[in-house]
Amino acid sequence: MKDENKTKVELIKELKTIRKEREKSAVNNITERKQAEKKLQDSEEYLKILFEYAPDAYYVNDLKGNFIDGNLAAERIIGLKREELIGKNILKLKLLSIKDMPKATKSITKNIMGLATGPEEYVLNRKDNSKLAVEISTYPVKIKGKAYILGIARDINERKKAEKALVESEERYRAVFENTGTATMVIEEDEIISMVNTQCEKLSGYSKEEIENKMKWTDFIVPEDLDRMKKYHIERRKAGSKAPTEYEFRMVDKKGAVKDIYMKIGMMPHSKKSVASLTDITERKKAEIEIVYEQSLLHDLMDNIPDFIYFKDEKNRFVRVNKASAEDMGVTLEYFIGKTDFDIFTEEAAKKRFADDNWVIKTGKSIINNIEKITYLNGMERWWNATKIPRYDKGKIIGTIGITRDITQRKLAEDGVKNAKDELQTILDLVPAIIFYKDLEDRFIRVNKALADALKMPTTDLIGKRAEELFPKEEAEKMKRDGREVVISGKPKRNIIQPYTTPDGIRWQLVDKVPYISKEGKIIGVIGLAKDITEQRKSEQKFQDTFQKLKKTMDAAINTMSKIVEAKDPYTAGHQWRVSQLATAIAKELHFSEDKVEGIRIASLIHDIGKVGLPSEILSKPDKICNEEYNLIKRHSQVGYDILKGIDFSYPVAEIVLQHHERLNGLGYPNHLKGDKILLEAKIIGVADVVEAMSSHRPYRPALGIDKALEEITQNKGILYDPEAVDVCLKLFKEKGFKFE
Repeated sequence: MKDENKTKVELIKELKTIRKEREKSAVNNITERKQAEKKLQDSEEYLKILFEYAPDAYYVNDLKGNFIDGNLAAERIIGLKREELIGKNILKLKLLSIKDMPKATKSITKNIMGLATGPEEYVLNRKDNSKLAVEISTYPVKIKGKAYILGIARDINERKKAEKALVESEERYRAVFENTGTATMVIEEDEIISMVNTQCEKLSGYSKEEIENKMKWTDFIVPEDLDRMKKYHIERRKAGSKAPTEYEFRMVDKKGAVKDIYMKIGMMPHSKKSVASLTDITERKKAEIEIVYEQSLLHDLMDNIPDFIYFKDEKNRFVRVNKASAEDMGVTLEYFIGKTDFDIFTEEAAKKRFADDNWVIKTGKSIINNIEKITYLNGMERWWNATKIPRYDKGKIIGTIGITRDITQRKLAEDGVKNAKDELQTILDLVPAIIFYKDLEDRFIRVNKALADALKMPTTDLIGKRAEELFPKEEAEKMKRDGREVVISGKPKRNIIQPYTTPDGIRWQLVDKVPYISKEGKIIGVIGLAKDITEQRKSEQKFQDTFQKLKKTMDAAINTMSKIVEAKDPYTAGHQWRVSQLATAIAKELHFSEDKVEGIRIASLIHDIGKVGLPSEILSKPDKICNEEYNLIKRHSQVGYDILKGIDFSYPVAEIVLQHHERLNGLGYPNHLKGDKILLEAKIIGVADVVEAMSSHRPYRPALGIDKALEEITQNKGILYDPEAVDVCLKLFKEKGFKFE
């Protein structure tokens, strides 16, 4: 009893000595910490500037959705000053539309659970009653140990407008397709009909549902015409094709009736699809057969020509028109006879035609291929390619003959192509990212405003230039190599990080390059899409520098704690370091993440920190210790936990230290945990701890050697020690030549 009291007195004395040393150390640590805080403060000021002037809106909420802080972009996008927002609940400010509220609530719930969300689209109700489309991403963050939500909002109003305009454009194109007035279909390369309009339904007798993406155009053709049309179909899709774009064939409708069809067909740009316009000429064909016996060769010719043909007298009255002219107006041939242009067209159109006809009569000269826009009295508009020649009788001019080709569809298509190009350029110029097209010679053939602005050059000055004319040699060569790889492989090359020199200095971009493919399917260049990441790279570099400084500080603190234990127990000097070597090697062999390996490294380096609370004479006692002394030693796991639990390592270091002497069967200490109740990291350190201790010298015994240590964990695998950790440990020593340094 006397000896026991003496031990406690000595223990108390020892603890007082340690406490004084720690207080002295704390003073030194405070000075170092102040210096570190000053450096950190400078870093934070820089980060605050980046936060404040970021182009996207950055804001911070607490976990209840209350606004804490935001940058200038947040004020601009939300339409409220920070003073009006701070402390206010975002959900209660009615900034969001009612339909967006459930989505916002769900996002906050995910953030509370530690999950990031987005990007998701929202509509903001701004202070000036305007609405703004934004794309928001949220992230759970910790600031000084407290949980918050970081939100990043990007103004996508212009993008949404562009998308809406595109949809409206597609709807207009669909309306034109549906209301062309003739049966129209879109044919795929594999002969499948992918789209038809209402007129096509009427012509074929089949519904859209029966035709679209189910039937082939060959299903409608009579056998005698099939081979010829298949040949055209194949030739049309070849480069330099000379397949006819207008011809007749016979089709069979749903009821089995054979119809004569006149077809105009052409390829859709940049695709293997063709668009066919079908006109039922069955009745006309029947009439033609009858006319063969009744009218002259001239009349036969006129009514077989789809162009509009008319004969006029010297007073500009119609004396004969062909069938196409009458069909265009939906009237009979007789309707025109005796009428003038003023009876058929608007006054403005009639005056122009009247003057042209008079000029031909007076001069005896012809007007060839005159492009004119004609408006009928009923409001119908047409574009014509008109040719007018003198009409003679016995050498005397008695009027005019007109041959007019309807080029309305061609003009609409040309206007559509021009509008599409203009719309494309407008869209490209609205996109903040850099977009460019290059040909196979590495020349720019199209660029958007973002690139021109970055290089401070007009867009027109960039066209035709190569990379070496705009950038330093090394940058240009890298750009050209990436482009050649895309052209040669025919595959996109994405996420290329590329510096580029501008008048404002070197900037960085993240580039995607894809093949630029012609309508014939050939690669004719490269299309590039680049996002400026200059500020992001600067921020990442600053963050990495700060992180490395903090890591060095933490490593120094951990090494100090490890040396404290060695100073207390010199007989086990290096024990924690060697345990860390083996535990870390086991974790890496198990393919743990870098974070998890780091956690094990730190925990194993200080797993015996609790021994600072034990008397030195017990730690270095050369004889066998008694039960009371052993019970005292077993407290070091709990003492270590108590020392470490208040430190935020970002890993469960304190819990690992507490459990590193627990065993699978529950016979470990201090809490007699079993099986899966023990952290896997603690199980790994437990195996490494036993192997190192048995293979090293101790005051009460000589080193038992590594073989005995491996025999111990092998015999107790699955009983005391984790089977997977044991197997990996054995593999390291026996197969991979692991040795303690």
